[in-house]
Amino acid sequence: MNQEPNTQERQFVRFTIGQRMQHLVMMISFTILALTGLPMRFPDISWLGSIYMFTGGINGARILHRIAGVIMILDGLYHLGYITMLLIRKNFRIFEAWPMIPNWKDATDFWDTTLYYLGYRKQLPEYDRFNFREKFDYFAVFWGLPVMMISGLILWFPVFFGNNLPDLAIGLAYIAHSDEAVLAISAIVVWHFYNVHFNPDIFPMSWIWWHGKISEHHIKRDHSLEYARLIAAEQNSPSSENT
Repeated sequence: MNQEPNTQERQFVRFTIGQRMQHLVMMISFTILALTGLPMRFPDISWLGSIYMFTGGINGARILHRIAGVIMILDGLYHLGYITMLLIRKNFRIFEAWPMIPNWKDATDFWDTTLYYLGYRKQLPEYDRFNFREKFDYFAVFWGLPVMMISGLILWFPVFFGNNLPDLAIGLAYIAHSDEAVLAISAIVVWHFYNVHFNPDIFPMSWIWWHGKISEHHIKRDHSLEYARLIAAEQNSPSSENT
């Protein structure tokens, strides 16, 4: 079922414009990095080399790769500042300010979900605003971005770092950068795309990343605990609007 907004159905805000812009910048920069980086990682695959036709050759691809890398780093730093601002606003109540933090319920949800798919449980557990799959997606960026950033800078400035780091640094940076890139691309294509786009309940695409809204049907089905909390808050505060 496509998650394009239905004007006949009530909508709830899932992502703010600021959050969607952060995701959009990350998505665009990641795509450019993947398209310009894969031909360098796999030079023997001829069809990947055809990408250079659109970049003005390998030198143009390198420039685009570095620009996209800088943009991704800035986006990551902005997100850290955004999280810090939320923590300050919420007086450092971490689970309230940063709901992506894994908790014990995520562990039990993972177990119960596994039992459901193995046929040992009749129903899926009730998920909150973000389930364990979404949190895994989110924190994959947290451990991947620093690896890509540090190794990428070493490869960008090999003379400087070669003079100030052990001899193995350049080789290790190449291995870390290229292997982490392949892992990240694989995770996006296999894991992320399935969960947010290719899942039969969503196919062909969830548009939440674009418009930031989730239908009442989908929030009740996929995030029932959050839905119950929003409805309860609405009933306690009749003047509040949650559409």
